[in-house]
Amino acid sequence: METGTRKKDDRRVRRTKKLLKDALAELLLQKNLNEITIKEIVELADINRGTFYLHYRDIYDMMTQIEAEMLRELEEIADRFPYPKLIDSPKPYICEVFQYVSENQQFCRMLLGPYGDMAFVEKLKKLVEKRCFSSLMEAFPKNAQINYQYFATYAVSGCLGLIQVWLENGMEISAQEISDVAERLIQNGMDFLAHSV
Repeated sequence: METGTRKKDDRRVRRTKKLLKDALAELLLQKNLNEITIKEIVELADINRGTFYLHYRDIYDMMTQIEAEMLRELEEIADRFPYPKLIDSPKPYICEVFQYVSENQQFCRMLLGPYGDMAFVEKLKKLVEKRCFSSLMEAFPKNAQINYQYFATYAVSGCLGLIQVWLENGMEISAQEISDVAERLIQNGMDFLAHSV
């Protein structure tokens, strides 16, 4: 019985945090983080102020926790695709990332919007570039170091740009279809590495 109650509580906590996260994301599409109040967040989420303080100290703590959770979830996705899988076919990994964006579109739209946290976007880029870099060095061992850097930067920045345009256009195509576009562009970059030895 206790396990059932715990699961129900966990679900309730996840639901509450999602409502708060979506409210924050919506407000961050309109103004900077330092202009947002807890009152605005809880009113938009339709949750009382006390509930907010059960989960977060303040808005900055909330933002830090959300960003840490997103990085953790994106790392978990990347961990499912070690080097050989990634080089043989990057598409399943790309597709999972785009699916994640689709499921977290409100917050992703905010992060890449005019009031987004550029420091977080940079952290995210570095995380993916690092993974990308080591995989490429194993796959194309005879290349100049700078070529790996060029490609990793191209692939990560290009995918972020694609995500941004996809979100701005209301995600008019599916995660699968936008993954096809990303894979074709990345494949061109891999051709560059294969032929620049």
